[in-house]
Amino acid sequence: MEVTEKITLDMLTKEGVSVLRQKFININDVEVQVGENVRNAFTNCEDDRKILKEQLSEDYYNAVMAVWGL
Repeated sequence: MEVTEKITLDMLTKEGVSVLRQKFININDVEVQVGENVRNAFTNCEDDRKILKEQLSEDYYNAVMAVWGL
């Protein structure tokens, strides 16, 4: 059984973003969530940008930076 993680960038604005992480397994072709939702909020500041760069894949990080600007 493989656990997959889904990431949702929620409430993405120029000031901040909420990152929602959810884990799922596939049972008989049905996705079932395992565990609780994990949500972290980040603001558009230097420290949070560094954390996001470490925690998110390049695609998700680039999506946030497209809104926040370089």
